[in-house]
Amino acid sequence: VTGEVLARGKMVGSSSFAITPPTYAEGMIFVALSDGRIQAFNADTLESLWVFTDAMGGQPNCPLTYKDGYLYTGFWIGERDMANFVCVSVTDEDPSYDKEMKRATWTYASKGGYYWAGAYAGDGYVMVGTDDGESLYYSQTSKLLLLDAETGRFMDSWNNLDADIRSTVVYDEVTKAHYFTAKGGT
Repeated sequence: VTGEVLARGKMVGSSSFAITPPTYAEGMIFVALSDGRIQAFNADTLESLWVFTDAMGGQPNCPLTYKDGYLYTGFWIGERDMANFVCVSVTDEDPSYDKEMKRATWTYASKGGYYWAGAYAGDGYVMVGTDDGESLYYSQTSKLLLLDAETGRFMDSWNNLDADIRSTVVYDEVTKAHYFTAKGGT
């Protein structure tokens, strides 16, 4: 109501283009940062809890999706570069250390990576779109991936889609269908 600052936190790095909003779950705020990082903060105090750094790095251009104690997000390095989609447990295993280095529960790499590709986390699965791995926007090589939420095991995909999939996958209860868009017009 007043605009009074209630708490401040210190990020371990910048948030690149700041196109990914923070995500809240389980009393924590999660922030996507440059160089393939995610930092968790206590939502009340904004004290740092842990930091995840992806081995491949990359821009944090994808929304952070939370479900059942895990975060899902992808990174982007370049049009033709491999980049990871990651699953990270939100559990703070070492509360005594404010910058505890988290490891991914699992990763899934794809050529072209993930850019603005928000995942849908369902019961036992995660669905996410990829970039097409080419410099232009009309290559028929992007994929909609279906991955096991617990292990990251590849379950299925819809291949050769129309350019980069740069949207969040959503599910509609009425139609029982998933929806997404691609840059080529699909």
